[in-house]
Amino acid sequence: MYGKKSILGIVFVLATMLMSNIAIASVVVPTDIYEWVQASPRISYYFNKQEMKYPAKDDGTTNTDVLEVPILEQYDWIEIQDVIEKRRWNNEDVSNFNDLWGSESIVRIDLKARTATYVQQSYLDSNWNQIAQIASNRVDKIDEMTDKNLDNIFYNKIIEYANEHKQEIIERHGLKIDTDDKSLVKDQSSHKTAKQKIQEILKTYEKK
Repeated sequence: MYGKKSILGIVFVLATMLMSNIAIASVVVPTDIYEWVQASPRISYYFNKQEMKYPAKDDGTTNTDVLEVPILEQYDWIEIQDVIEKRRWNNEDVSNFNDLWGSESIVRIDLKARTATYVQQSYLDSNWNQIAQIASNRVDKIDEMTDKNLDNIFYNKIIEYANEHKQEIIERHGLKIDTDDKSLVKDQSSHKTAKQKIQEILKTYEKK
């Protein structure tokens, strides 16, 4: 038979789990900013489609060989407890981790070398405030991962989205087109042609 203290302890743990899950579920990730890619049993993966960008070269033109993208990882309760226990094991501060929601990172993807470098990582609370930096020298070699690897799937979805919205990404950040980049010159030409066609249609209606 369980004693009264044991039962109270179990109730407390269950209540804590329930409240943590409610707090996690209550945070709505805005879909106009973040693109959801996938969810594992412990983590949901998002990338920021509004802030993803190609960096500028020294001459101010677009470097389409590199993609910089902010990402979010939303943790479930089990992952949260795992993070906290690992920090305790390593004698790291956990005083602000009672409201841990997940993490944010800036990932620099080298599209030629096919690598993903984490240049900045932080843990977030449920209000998306940074509660601790993540010390990491993480560099993933995309092509060395298996097709079923979740990170591999995530990176390739980001790359796929960027390729489909290349012109839009460049224009959003006000960078110049590199005339040596044939894909961009072609995209820009098609973009102008479409505009010209619309103008021609409007002029035709004005004459009627």
